[in-house]
Amino acid sequence: MPIIHDEEFRTWESTVREGQRGDPVWRFHAYRVALFMLDRVGRDAVVLKRQSALPFQTDQLLRAVASIGANIAEGLGRQSAAERSRFFGIALGSLRESETWYQAVAADLPVAVVDQRFEQLTELRKLLIGAQKWLESKPRPTRLM
Repeated sequence: MPIIHDEEFRTWESTVREGQRGDPVWRFHAYRVALFMLDRVGRDAVVLKRQSALPFQTDQLLRAVASIGANIAEGLGRQSAAERSRFFGIALGSLRESETWYQAVAADLPVAVVDQRFEQLTELRKLLIGAQKWLESKPRPTRLM
């Protein structure tokens, strides 16, 4: 099921601060999904700490997922399509790193949670790749000098 139809996602969206929802970056669905994933990984980290998972793995997972949204936001702040695409590419790298860290902690989380996170990360990857393709279709500015 697409995240946009996920009841947990819609409930989470309604809890986000008004100031954050008023920022133009909020309109970009991939950014909202990245923040939702950060919220979910925070919850997963609580479970991982209770399970005595290796702390460095949990920390790396949190850092990798946080980096997705941070790079999307930074890319959206750039003027050129090429710069935006570059930051979306960095976000994709962090997303793939997140998958690796989820794999590393999979034994310490319920199977259903791990499966759901991989589905959510896959959807986010598709959104970012689609955004990159759209940006690449934009004409490059020409310079006279």
